[in-house]
Amino acid sequence: VNKGFAIASDRLNRQRIPYSAGCIGVAIKAHEMAVEYSKIRETFGAPLSSRQAIQWMLVDNEIDIKQSSWITLEAADRVDQGMPFRKEAAMAKLVATEAASRVVDRSLQIHGGYGVTKDFPFERWYREMRIRRIGEGPSEVQRHIIAREILGSSLL
Repeated sequence: VNKGFAIASDRLNRQRIPYSAGCIGVAIKAHEMAVEYSKIRETFGAPLSSRQAIQWMLVDNEIDIKQSSWITLEAADRVDQGMPFRKEAAMAKLVATEAASRVVDRSLQIHGGYGVTKDFPFERWYREMRIRRIGEGPSEVQRHIIAREILGSSLL
């Protein structure tokens, strides 16, 4: 009635962009903490940051953050320009929530046992990022939206 579903759908699509940005913010902070900790924590006489496995985790964090940032910025830019943005908003939500989950997980791992204590925010972020992959439409729904936009069909 009165295009209620279209209005709700538009609002949901618009909300996915700041939702994605919020996830990226958590990922950035988790990564910053992991970088700093890796420089000061020593194991077997050398800082964690000297270990290739840790370096690669940090590199993967950087890539996840950069990728999700660019996709989210593109979606926001399309909204600002008055262009269609449903696919881009779904991509931002999908990529940012899944990337932030990986970044938080790696950052927690770098902190070791400390990462799961309440002294650090990782255990809370870990739970929050998991629910963010569900909220505003789960990852599977985002993939459905993206596929529908790519193929130009309803995919019923």
